[in-house]
Amino acid sequence: MIACIVLVIIVAGCTQPSSPPATPPPATQPAVTPFPTVTPGTDAALLGTWYLKAMTGPGGSSPVQTISPQIDATFTDQGVVSGFSGCNHYSGPYTLTGEVLQGGWGIGVGPVVSTLMYCTDTSDIEARYLTHLQNAASYSITGDTLPLTDNVGSALVFQRTPYGPTAVPRGL
Repeated sequence: MIACIVLVIIVAGCTQPSSPPATPPPATQPAVTPFPTVTPGTDAALLGTWYLKAMTGPGGSSPVQTISPQIDATFTDQGVVSGFSGCNHYSGPYTLTGEVLQGGWGIGVGPVVSTLMYCTDTSDIEARYLTHLQNAASYSITGDTLPLTDNVGSALVFQRTPYGPTAVPRGL
């Protein structure tokens, strides 16, 4: 009898189970969603250098003609606006929103950074210019004129043509 029990144990130990042991399913990795590549909207008519000819306050009040020193803004297809603000050079991002607004197409500018030279005779105009630029909410282009307007009607009005040595702004 003992021999039968030993024989059963030996035979049972030599057999393999009929199915392999269950392996846990592989851990699932969460789906990775890449961040979208942001490409600034572009408007070919906006690209290039524009020269400031006037600044106005809310609703077109307090026009200031600006010809000296020449203030400019260059818009690139990389979503960067840069230029000379009367004393310092500046640069910052801009985005075309694609919105149709009362003053034209939607635009956002800034934050803008600039060099820090001190100029007594242009500091007020420069500060106003950079504030208006960063508050721009819409733009429109008619011929060679580009107004950038904020939500209260203050505007920077640019023209395509640089001023010559004896030039004056062309109209307001």
